[in-house]
Amino acid sequence: MLLTSLRAFKNRLSDLPQMAWGLAAALFVNRLGVMVKLFMALYLRESLGLSIDTIGWLLAGSGAGLLLGSYAIGVLSDHMPTGKLAVRIMLASGVALASLTLIHSVWLLALVLFISGVLDGGAKPLYQRLIMENCSLEERPRAQALNRVAVNLAVSIAGILGGVLAGWDYRLLILVSAAMSLLAAAWLAWALRRWAAKPREVVLAADESTPSQASPYADWPFISFLLAGVLLALAYDTVNAMLGNYLLDFYQLGAGALGWQFTINGLLVVALQIPITSATQAWGERGQLAVGAVLLAAGLLMLPFGSGFAYVCISTVIWTLGEILFMPTMSVLVMQRAEGRQSGHYFGLYAVCWSSSMLISPVFGSQLYTHFGGHSVWFGCAAIALLALPLMDRAATKMAGGLGLVECNVG
Repeated sequence: MLLTSLRAFKNRLSDLPQMAWGLAAALFVNRLGVMVKLFMALYLRESLGLSIDTIGWLLAGSGAGLLLGSYAIGVLSDHMPTGKLAVRIMLASGVALASLTLIHSVWLLALVLFISGVLDGGAKPLYQRLIMENCSLEERPRAQALNRVAVNLAVSIAGILGGVLAGWDYRLLILVSAAMSLLAAAWLAWALRRWAAKPREVVLAADESTPSQASPYADWPFISFLLAGVLLALAYDTVNAMLGNYLLDFYQLGAGALGWQFTINGLLVVALQIPITSATQAWGERGQLAVGAVLLAAGLLMLPFGSGFAYVCISTVIWTLGEILFMPTMSVLVMQRAEGRQSGHYFGLYAVCWSSSMLISPVFGSQLYTHFGGHSVWFGCAAIALLALPLMDRAATKMAGGLGLVECNVG
């Protein structure tokens, strides 16, 4: 299955511009640099001795940074060269991560995690914009697929590597993560100098260029889609915030087992993303979103009813299949909507959708965990995912139409 997927992947992506591959490589290395975030909750508990409640608030601070960075840096990309901004963000992220090894004060931890969140959040809309600037309209969906495979391949490696490094010393894990962010910045700077294309601009057809249509703030189908997306993202992101401690308390499984869940998740996406996307195209965006949300809910809902490492792995497989269906579909709909409009604002707001869930999910999960027990976290996540389904279906119906677009070279 993996070899078949890789062959299909190569055939479909072989004619992409070199910069698309350069971006994917930078994203791969950069995502290795955030592997420390996968184990941050365990680091704060096992190395620093912090309570579940305190950990929840600290991770929420990182989520607040993601929220701010996603929007502010996305908007900033409308006024500064995207490539230079992305390189600077990665450099600063590496420095912020390295500083965590020197900090033990809860307040300083909160500040650095917030800053790190700002930088991580800002990178997301910048990558979306770099794809638009360096790939044609026909190339962009395939470039998105390439980047998604790069991200999940990095996560699959980060799960195992991070688990090993955490078993030796969490500080080593942090330093290796920082080094990866710095390496990604250096590579992207080199790739941009060598391969960057002339900026492209996509404009609306003449009869669709009114200011109200060009702005995301008056685009009510898009706003509705984001609000529903926050719910689905909240259910998904709670896995990152709470699964490690839940496995420790209820399954007696440590950092190594948690790392394997992220590895399974990443490898499944790498192997199955393209064949599943191709096989489900006839379902349309609404069908892909609906089945994806149901599988996410089912995978999380089963956690309180089993035991053992194998059972957890089955849960991970099920919710990962849901992710494979709904996540790229959401991105495709947003990219369609952003074409010819204020793309920095659109991508910034879409990144805010995920960042806000990362702000809310640690507090949401930790409060449920503290007051109602660990099992309640997964009941709550399943309920939220199912609640998001009809809301997103309605919004996606209105968004799927897209726009007539014309691509122009600038300069």
